[in-house]
Amino acid sequence: MTDWFVPLSRSATGATRHIYAFPQAGGGCSTFAELADRLPRDIALWGLNLPGRQARFLEPPCTDLDALVGALASALAGRDRPVLFGYCSGACLAFLVARRLRKDWSLSPAALIAASYPAPDRARPPTDLHALDSEAFWREVLSHGGVPARVAAEPDFRELFEPALRADYALLSTYQHTEEEPLDVPITMISGVSDPVLHYEDIDGWGGHTAREFASIQVPGDHWLLNGDLTALAHTIGRAA
Repeated sequence: MTDWFVPLSRSATGATRHIYAFPQAGGGCSTFAELADRLPRDIALWGLNLPGRQARFLEPPCTDLDALVGALASALAGRDRPVLFGYCSGACLAFLVARRLRKDWSLSPAALIAASYPAPDRARPPTDLHALDSEAFWREVLSHGGVPARVAAEPDFRELFEPALRADYALLSTYQHTEEEPLDVPITMISGVSDPVLHYEDIDGWGGHTAREFASIQVPGDHWLLNGDLTALAHTIGRAA
């Protein structure tokens, strides 16, 4: 059986709240390792364990967005009141999984937390980035920021990271928003006070996708919140979960 989510907290067995974290394009489960250490002790953080990277490096990356969403919803259907946390493009994936849980399993997560990504109806993932040659691909990716310095500087690291990163952009390129009833799930949107990418409408638009409570919270930092001081981010997630 595939372990789609792996525990990142020191002890997940005694936790009363469980957060399942979806990383940015190209990210692996360890993306959230430092954040897991900052959360309250009653919260267990689980990182999405996608093929083509880290623990599943030898497996081919996912290429079918709908199939991936279905598999993740199935993996979460047996979990007790999961909280979904999506970081950057992972927020889009978390949102789609929340919808699929409702459709296929008649279930709702306890909460949905999105960070650093536009509302699903305003998201415009690049449609051709994954098809560029390697030089052009990395030039574009690095212009967005957020890539670890050692990856940006070393061709060998780029070669290792490129298949998963390219596959994730291919997945995102197929995303098209469809109108459905708002989720019966509280949504919290977290953005950096210095984010140069998101507009007010991108942030506030998340509120239109819930029939429950919506909160928009800004924390210190820019678009790449996991690269900065995690204190305020961890506190906000802990309150929203």
